[in-house]
Amino acid sequence: MTTVTAPVWTPWTSYYDSAGQAPGMVANVAGDGLNVQYLLDRFTLSLQGSQDTPFAGAVGLSGALTVDVPPDFNMAGFLLLVNGHLEKTDGSQAAMTCSIGHGTQSLSWPLAIGSSNPDRDPVTGSDFRLECFTSDYNPAMVGVSPYPPLPPFPITLAMQARRRTADEAVDISVTDFTVVLLGSS
Repeated sequence: MTTVTAPVWTPWTSYYDSAGQAPGMVANVAGDGLNVQYLLDRFTLSLQGSQDTPFAGAVGLSGALTVDVPPDFNMAGFLLLVNGHLEKTDGSQAAMTCSIGHGTQSLSWPLAIGSSNPDRDPVTGSDFRLECFTSDYNPAMVGVSPYPPLPPFPITLAMQARRRTADEAVDISVTDFTVVLLGSS
């Protein structure tokens, strides 16, 4: 482990990228090094159109990060924050799942059955945020120098959606995700 005075993040390593997002990811590391944000420009799942277009689909992004932490940093783990937007009609459904290390979190938007109110807007839109935590510790807390490096930790984002008829639609996208290095006192 190299001795550092502030956390230093390594570049993203891709494992799976069905949307072709990884080459366009823009990383922003906080000035104190305690978090890194990735801006996404094409991590989207859109199901709409005629009878000849898909009625179901899924996209995924998976990779790993690691960070060099100062030997005196009392590390508690990592928090993954995922931000996105969803637009859907009543006859469509969607789900978003994220994971970091051993922690997983999901959101789902089910079918809206029995909606017969003609004054109701047939399209629902909303922003969403998922938060997911995995515990970890600083390798410098165990043993003696030279300390081993912190091993990479996996991150996975996945979306899936379905529509029931050609008149239905769903559009879900992730705009960014942030990994926060958490310390304890």
